[in-house]
Amino acid sequence: MRTMVKISWVSLIIFLSVFTIFPSKAVWKGTTAEGDKRAVPVFSFPKGACSGSGWLYSPRIVFTVGHGLFKGNDLEVPNSDTNRWKKLWVGPPGEKISMNSRRIESVKLLLAPNYKGRDAFVGGNTVTRTNDFAIIILKEPLPIDDKKVELLTPELHELYIENQESITSIGYGAQKAQDIDQSKGCDFKRVPMQYNSTVSAKNVDVGNQIWTAPLNFKSAPDGPSGCNGDSGSGYIKILEEKYIYLGAAGAGSKNHPNCGSNLESIKSESIMGAWPIYLYLDLIKEAEAFVAANPYKPSKKKSEITCSKGKKSFVIQDGTKFCPPGYMKN
Repeated sequence: MRTMVKISWVSLIIFLSVFTIFPSKAVWKGTTAEGDKRAVPVFSFPKGACSGSGWLYSPRIVFTVGHGLFKGNDLEVPNSDTNRWKKLWVGPPGEKISMNSRRIESVKLLLAPNYKGRDAFVGGNTVTRTNDFAIIILKEPLPIDDKKVELLTPELHELYIENQESITSIGYGAQKAQDIDQSKGCDFKRVPMQYNSTVSAKNVDVGNQIWTAPLNFKSAPDGPSGCNGDSGSGYIKILEEKYIYLGAAGAGSKNHPNCGSNLESIKSESIMGAWPIYLYLDLIKEAEAFVAANPYKPSKKKSEITCSKGKKSFVIQDGTKFCPPGYMKN
């Protein structure tokens, strides 16, 4: 049962949107995860450096958040089918990204059944998104490692709560203040960053508001945490022989410092909400069936790129992926 208490409105921070509203750095006080084989940036456009985050379940299947499939932010406009993206793009895992970094186009987007955006900021009282999970199926595969992936079960969830298990999250959130302004292009190198938090109780007390997310993680006061743009990053248990995937970050938060932009919450323990992957096994089966029925067929035609330097430009058609020094790939 939730206790009815008064709680600062500011402390219920608007968290982890693909399109950011606060100055921030990717994973506040985290460590670099360059070279990771599963964490990927998720883009709304074929060019540009602003992104959300995702996690490669397999070479063509990406786990991410449901709200990442919608344009804008549900702070101002409720999510609906009329403002969904028709496609997204995903970059290679563990790499720096930039305006023109390589990315793979989606061929299908699957949204968790009964997804619902938060409405506390548009007249309602729900501060977390419901069933905030989605799957991106890619046109062609991305490189991954060969480690086995297991999915969180209800039994393991309970054990992790009891043990206050330490879990890793790796994201591609905003890294500079200007990243919040799409008009400035986000034209700088961004890298994946990681931090650890601990699994906490399924119920979160948010006073007279409603918290729906049952998979929750707590971070110590003034400790590492996620930032805007880290939506979709996977909560994962990284073991030597396998990964255990728990869920996608971004459903909502309480007392979240948001990269230090919310000074009121820096000295408080923060809670991050998500939805457990065991609720979406049918959606995963649908994605796997689609990939099996639509195998990737590499083109026999050699790829070509255009390289430019000032007013000079030329095309390379031998399959080379990089331009000569001093030239920019268009």
